[in-house]
Amino acid sequence: MKIFPCFFYLARLANRFIKFRPLRRFLRGAEYPLDLLILLIYILHNRIKVVHVMYIVAGWLDSRFLKLLQCFGCRVVFTAHNPMPRERRQRKDIQRLSRIYRSVDHIIVLTHHAGKELQINFDVPSAKITVIPHGDYNSLFSQYSLNEALAQAVRKKAAGRRIITFLGIIRPYKGLDYFIEAFPLIKKRLPDSFFLIAGSVLIGPKKDLKKKLAHSCSAEDLWADIRFIPVEDMKAYLSVTDVLVQPYVNASQSGNTVMAYAAGIPVISTDVGGLAEMTEDGKTGYIIPPKDPPALAEALAKCFRKDNYNILSKNARRVAKEKYNWRKIAQKTAQLYQHLTNIN
Repeated sequence: MKIFPCFFYLARLANRFIKFRPLRRFLRGAEYPLDLLILLIYILHNRIKVVHVMYIVAGWLDSRFLKLLQCFGCRVVFTAHNPMPRERRQRKDIQRLSRIYRSVDHIIVLTHHAGKELQINFDVPSAKITVIPHGDYNSLFSQYSLNEALAQAVRKKAAGRRIITFLGIIRPYKGLDYFIEAFPLIKKRLPDSFFLIAGSVLIGPKKDLKKKLAHSCSAEDLWADIRFIPVEDMKAYLSVTDVLVQPYVNASQSGNTVMAYAAGIPVISTDVGGLAEMTEDGKTGYIIPPKDPPALAEALAKCFRKDNYNILSKNARRVAKEKYNWRKIAQKTAQLYQHLTNIN
């Protein structure tokens, strides 16, 4: 077995230093089947009864690997973070997901809406679905320091204004364009507002977004950091944010909501997918119609009326502790594992 670790180290070393992309892809692809082989040996040696899969890397290979585990008596649980593809919905993508959903023993979803998506689009029986929300990010964030220099730079530019933030990978379904379109409406309702946008562009050219931002508001009213955001910088941005906006046009859930709540940040979400389940309208933030910039501006104005902001912030922290507590989530997950092992 010593040959396998040697290969892994060589593959990862080559992946770091080899610039020729096809060769790097080949090394990663060659490593993955060996990873699965090592995992299979480990599972069989330790007589593991339940295997929980969080992501599918190679659909065809993974589905057959899961079938193999079941042949050896393992129960397979899969967490469907997004039951349906967010952008591409080609037939082959749907077929790949359908194959996975049929092959596993049980599926965990993060919202009730996601569970309904499975039942409607893939004919998955409700008995095969359990809703367990995503927990907060406190344990992850505790391992990283906060980029205080970045936080101070944002505060300096904002100069005491209210910071309205959009965070995360920028993809079409997240509706950033509607937030940008709302800038002048928000400034009219909240003259002391300041906009923060941080995240990498996954689909489409970065320069198009930068042009759009340049025409939407004054440079003095905007902090745009269009790149992959490391955890240290994410912590910095959360530390200065007053309200997080999620103008999504399509979503089954949002990890950003949980992240914001733990920091006491109210969230404005659109009424799409499972987002409405995660936002308590008028308590932890506001739910607005999708593709509606005026509604976004109105919701932001509500956040800062009288003492409302402090109430929203307090409620957000409460929900993070009560609903998105990892101890409770672990208990629910362990109960599911126990249930599956008791099935003959």
